[in-house]
Amino acid sequence: MNVYLSVVIPFYNEEESVQLVVDTVYNSCARLGIDFEIILVDDGSEDGTWSIIESVSKSERFVVGIKLAVNCGQTSAMVAGISYSTGEIIVTMDGDLQNDPNDIPELLSKIEEGYDIVSGWRRDRKDHFSRVLPSKIANWIISRTTGVELHDYGCSLKAYRSECIKTIEAYGEMHRFFPALASMTGARVTELPVNHFARRSGVSKYGFERIFKVIADILSINLIIRFSSMPLKGFSILAIPFFLLTLFFLFVGGCSSVFNWTTGKTSFFAFTGFLSFMASAHLIVLGILGELVVNTSDLSFTEMPEVTKKNLNGSGGKNV
Repeated sequence: MNVYLSVVIPFYNEEESVQLVVDTVYNSCARLGIDFEIILVDDGSEDGTWSIIESVSKSERFVVGIKLAVNCGQTSAMVAGISYSTGEIIVTMDGDLQNDPNDIPELLSKIEEGYDIVSGWRRDRKDHFSRVLPSKIANWIISRTTGVELHDYGCSLKAYRSECIKTIEAYGEMHRFFPALASMTGARVTELPVNHFARRSGVSKYGFERIFKVIADILSINLIIRFSSMPLKGFSILAIPFFLLTLFFLFVGGCSSVFNWTTGKTSFFAFTGFLSFMASAHLIVLGILGELVVNTSDLSFTEMPEVTKKNLNGSGGKNV
């Protein structure tokens, strides 16, 4: 039987918080008088997280437990839970007790106003400065490059209409980009200030290497959003810097030859210019291949799924 709300929560080595998270989410949702389910995803934990999830899911009919065989990352865990969910509205949140389940009713209220995605904004974030500053920079870059202005892409506490999120293919660290990806379908996106607590147990699963993953995903998401239907244009733009380098090295090489600079410099600049030209040529070829793939796979003729705007106080859905 379908339910109205699905709450998806990934866990990784967080046995101390599972029961408390379930209790607080239940208390928050039960007050709304709606049918709901809580989907707990064990992302390959090595402690007793799965044992607790298994026990809770057997004793509580509204709890569903999913176990991933290995640690696949937060994005894959969220996608697994979202795929299994049956709710009209899907709320995602972290399992480390830093998100506040009492914010869920406010997220649903925003959905009622006609929005398709409501993203949490940890305006008063309780994390170390070393995590907050890179996050602020990343949020600024993502907002400017994708055109979807949000203060806090990294907040896991978000609410989605199921038709917006279930069609999205995600990998890497791309769960933070769900609002930007969904905007391609015409989804209406907004944000809501939410509570944020200091970590009560466990340790952060993110290290310095996360920065490089996020940078790579920013490049990927911009290619997807801006050039998925015209890859030649995207790769041509990427080729421009290499083409300019080619011209620069050829010019310097010409000067070296004319003015008899140190022996070997002319050959060096010529070779470097050749490498730059090959890089730009390869990017152009990739763009041409991309165009062939798009045109022969019917991707260019496929309509993005239309997002349905529902008035949940009317006939379009269930009152909250």
